[in-house]
Amino acid sequence: MKFHATILIELKEGILDPQGRAVEGVLKGLGYRVEQVRVGRVLEMELEAESEAGAKETALAIAGALANPVMEVYSLEALKPLQEVL
Repeated sequence: MKFHATILIELKEGILDPQGRAVEGVLKGLGYRVEQVRVGRVLEMELEAESEAGAKETALAIAGALANPVMEVYSLEALKPLQEVL
């Protein structure tokens, strides 16, 4: 069975985010009143698994392999059978 997974990887609290600061500066320059902008990564993928539990396990393993455990945290934001996404 195919599943669609959405994974969010972001910097841990307290880790400096120079990219977030740059985006915040640009947004403020455009007149937006924003603070504490943080930049992360979103991974969207299709994966094959026997069950939803298996798909969740695979998606979390992928996120764990891609995230730097010293600086980043990750979460599985969404997991749906592929036919529900289409």
